[in-house]
Parts: sequence; structure tokens; C-alpha cells
Amino acid sequence: MKSGAKSLWIQLGLALVASSLVAIAVASVILYVRFKATNSTFSQHTLRNETHIIGKYLRRVQDDAPLNLPPPLLEAFQEASGKYAIVDEKGAVLTSSPGVTAPLSPIDPNHPQDYFVLEGQAGGPLYGLSSAAELRGKRVWVQVAFVASDILFDSVLQDFLEDVAWIWIPFVGVLILVNLAVTRIGLRRLRVAARQAAKIGPTDFSVRLPEHGLPGEVLTLVSAINMALDRLQGEFNIQRGFIADAAHELRTPVSVLKAHVGILPASPDFDRLRNEVRTLERLVNQLLDSARIETLHLNSHTKADLTKIAKDVVSQLAPIAIEQDRSLEVISNGAPVIIEGDEDALFRAVRNIVENALQHTRPKTIVTVTIDPPSTLRVEDHGPGVPNDQRELIFQRFWQGKRDRGGGAGLGMDIVRRTMAAHGGSITVDDVPQGGALFTLRFPIPTAPETVHGGRKYRLGSEYA
Repeated sequence: MKSGAKSLWIQLGLALVASSLVAIAVASVILYVRFKATNSTFSQHTLRNETHIIGKYLRRVQDDAPLNLPPPLLEAFQEASGKYAIVDEKGAVLTSSPGVTAPLSPIDPNHPQDYFVLEGQAGGPLYGLSSAAELRGKRVWVQVAFVASDILFDSVLQDFLEDVAWIWIPFVGVLILVNLAVTRIGLRRLRVAARQAAKIGPTDFSVRLPEHGLPGEVLTLVSAINMALDRLQGEFNIQRGFIADAAHELRTPVSVLKAHVGILPASPDFDRLRNEVRTLERLVNQLLDSARIETLHLNSHTKADLTKIAKDVVSQLAPIAIEQDRSLEVISNGAPVIIEGDEDALFRAVRNIVENALQHTRPKTIVTVTIDPPSTLRVEDHGPGVPNDQRELIFQRFWQGKRDRGGGAGLGMDIVRRTMAAHGGSITVDDVPQGGALFTLRFPIPTAPETVHGGRKYRLGSEYA
């Protein structure tokens, strides 16, 4: 995944979490509004109950009996910090709570029940009800008022809200976790498809993304990708086949041309013509090698001997080295150094490095191929070396720098890089203290190295011809 790009899992997870939080917030608002409405209904119901109880008491008061509320009612008002007043039709207070000398709310004969609010009270606003009643055959008004928090149903509702709040928090957490888990499970098939897509490469175009079990929205995309891969594979096979066929067909005329050049009489242009033919032959071989890499398939049973490969390369290129007044040598302990790899592909890769070294090493110097157990091969020359800013560029296809001025097409180092990548190895470039370049090929260490230690040195070249 590119830096700064969010994965689909993160996007869906965040979307589900956000939608859950929004839904919870909306539900909380609706619940709060509903509870407020229910609270108001409960409060009004409580006030009506209080006035109804007092009204029943007033209907039973005899003409000569004092007008005092029973002790249980008085205690209820005292405990709830409430107030009450019994007011006649003229607005006179017949009896009331201590300190109440006037009606709690103006009397309206046209409204037998009237809710009111008393502001500016010490304990907060009082919510009350003025309700008509009958006392000794006359109409009176019973007025009661309480602090909102002291109303019975409001307290019950408050306790309920507190209990729900404690349940709400873990519920939200569990809901978010469930959403994330469902998202991750739902994207499992996509992760499988992503792993399959990561396996697709130029050496294996046969891999396709799995379509089973994918949702319809994703299946359309995956099917389109698979069809695109089919088309790409067809075009790639055509191009790869063309390069391989062209390189193979060119080998015969190049060989014939090389034979004819060899029998030409000596002339000032003879050496130049022979070098051009040799460059053409190398280019044809590199094109064929490049096509072969695309079909390279390795397994744990494929073995190669680095010591043998180094000797074979030096033996094949020894005549060229002698002709150019240069030398080749192999430094090894003489024993096989076995790695997992394709011997032909590695031979061509090492040959490209040694050919490149022969082009750039100074006359009368040695190109050294060193085998270091358990899995390292080094090629050292005595040329101009490779500048630091070009050590990555030389492995790019068709790149030509100062080290390619001998007529190369810029394919050799690309072939080496791709061969090492196919073998799970690496190649690095360093400087030689006495001047020159050192190419180091490192392969994965085999599970059971098949090397023995000893000490022998093989030299081939003009100095030992």
C-alpha cells in the first residue's frame, strides 16, 4: 500500500464507527426528548394527584371543623420543599404553607385547572397546579407547587437515566468492536485476492484472483482484472516469443558472418569489423538470455555449483582475454559450492559480468572470479570503477554510461539483476582499493552446504597461455 493511502479495511471501519456513533447520538437525542416529554407528563400527573388528594380531604371537612391539612400531607410538603394554598373565589387564602400569604398563582374562574411556574425561589423554580375543588358547598382552588427534582416521578426517571447511561457506554464500545470485526471478516476474501495479486509477476502470468465468495460489487472488479490479466498474458507471450525467436534466428547468420570475417585478409579495418561482429554476437546472446529469464522456474531440487560455473565462464572467455592482452583467474578452494539455482541461467549471468569486466579492466591486468563458501561469488577488475551515483543505474535495462562505452546495449547488468532476483539473491557494486570495480553476488545460504575447505587457485589468461 502506498504511503498516505488508507486501506479499504480502515475506510470501512471508520465509516461503520462513524455511522454507529451518529446513530447512537440520534437515538440518544430522541431518547432524551422522549424522556423529557415523559418527565413533564409524570410531573403533571403528580401535581394532579396531590390536588386530588387535598380536594377529597376538603370535601369531607365539616362546617365547624378547622381547616388544617392532615399531618401526612403536611409532612409530604415539608419533605419535598413544596408549598400549598387553599384560596376562595375572591382570592383570599384560607390556609397555606408557612410563609405563604397570597395565592401561589392568580385565580382564573374560567379554568378549573391551570399549571404555573414560580420563579425566583431559593431552591429553584417551583412547578405547580391550581385546581378547583369544593369546600363546605363552595368553590375553592387548591394550589400546590414543588421543586422539579422533588417530584416523585422525576426522581424515578432520573434514576432510570443514570442506570441507562452506565449501560450505554459499554454498549457503544461493544457495538464498535462488533462493527470492526464484521468489517474485517467481510474483507477476508479481498485480502486473499490481494495476496494472490501480489504473486502475479512477469514469470508467472497464470495466477488469477479468486472470484468465489466475493460480494457482487467486488466480483465485477475482480472479474475485470482477471480478464485484463488474460489479455496482458497473451500480449506478453507474443512479445516474449518474438524476442526469443528473433534472437534464436539471428544466431545462425551472426555465426556465418563471424566465420566469413575470420577468413578475411588482414587490413586496417579488420580489427574494427571483427569487434563489431563480436558486439553483435553478444547482443544476440543477451536478447536470448533475457527471453530465457522470463521462463525461469526454480524449485528446491534445482542445484548449481558456483565453482564449476566460474571455471566454465573463465574457460569460455579465456581466448578473448588472451586476445585483448588481459588475464582471467578463479580463486577457489577447489571444492563444489552448491546452491539452489539454475546452472545455465547463472552461467549466463556470471558470463555477462566477466565480459563487462574484460571490457573495462586495463591491459595486462587480471579479472578475478572468487568463490567464497557457502554462497558468494565475486568478480573484480582493475578498470575505472563505477561512480556512486551510477551503481543503481547500471542495472537498468538499456542504460549506457561510461562503463558501456565499449558498444554494449545495456542489457548485461539487467540480465544479472533479474537472474539474481529470480534466485532470491542480491548483487552489489564496490570499489577496489587499487582501482576498479568489485561485483558481489550473494545467494541464499543452502540448508546443507555441500562445500569442503581446502585451497587451490586456477589461472587462465595471456600470462599463462
